[in-house]
Amino acid sequence: KCILTLYFQVPEHAELAWILGCLTNMPRLLRLPQWKMKRASQNNEGTVGLLTYPVLQAADILLYKSTHVPVGEDQVLHLELAQDIAQHFNKKYGEFFPRPKAILSEL
Repeated sequence: KCILTLYFQVPEHAELAWILGCLTNMPRLLRLPQWKMKRASQNNEGTVGLLTYPVLQAADILLYKSTHVPVGEDQVLHLELAQDIAQHFNKKYGEFFPRPKAILSEL
């Protein structure tokens, strides 16, 4: 079974991304390899959307209280960010989000 979600019909994705973005520090995002690589290819002028995309991805995962997430090797660090954000949120506001675990997909 597959659930197809149209983002514009679920404003909670953007709302949670905003909240989680307020809990995520810039140095953590700037260390992500995808940001570094893409920024280098854009003449060192990466966009805010590119920088904050991993927070939106974390919101997508945490919104549904996912416990396991299928990811490729290139997304493991983004999932670790989601785990860290969940842990930080839970420490600050009480146990709410599970820490999602990676299910590594094989290509």
